[in-house]
Amino acid sequence: MPTLLLPPAADTRARILALAEELLLTRGFNAFSYQHIAKELGIKPAAVHYHYPSKDDLGLALVRRQLARLRKWRDLPRLTSLTPPQQLDALLDTYFGHVQAERRVCLFGALAADFRTLPEAMQAELRIFNRELTEWLAQVLAVGRATASLRFVGSPSAKAIQLLTTLAGALQVARVHDERHYHQIIEQLRLELLP
Repeated sequence: MPTLLLPPAADTRARILALAEELLLTRGFNAFSYQHIAKELGIKPAAVHYHYPSKDDLGLALVRRQLARLRKWRDLPRLTSLTPPQQLDALLDTYFGHVQAERRVCLFGALAADFRTLPEAMQAELRIFNRELTEWLAQVLAVGRATASLRFVGSPSAKAIQLLTTLAGALQVARVHDERHYHQIIEQLRLELLP
């Protein structure tokens, strides 16, 4: 696992959440336990349970944190002031960050594999996260097509779903192969979307 920058030791709750996210993105939700977290942080499992009574609580906190990050990111003035192709590049850069961090998967990709075994509350939050990301991207695509800065066939919503699915898959391919495969997929997306 790559070196993880954790919050200061005084903030145990934040450290647990940061490590749990790292474990989720590298192993999957069902492949780590509170014992893994406690051992890595040098604390007792009871300390993990104190902050997150059950793994369901921890999982829900992880998805809610990612949803809050998405909402903050999409509303940043430095993002909203960009052209549609630049906003698309910002999204692609975010996914590439997973490749660079050797996580090689995104939250949606990590949880989709375990979706049927996740608690209902986590499933619902993941659907909200995916819906909001898809709606944002569909809006970017719609504006891009209207201004002739992006091109595609079909509805913006369908294209957004296809694009996000491709990005999640590209991370999986990079995990199995290497970064070169990821870049080939991204270059193909650019060829198809940019006039």
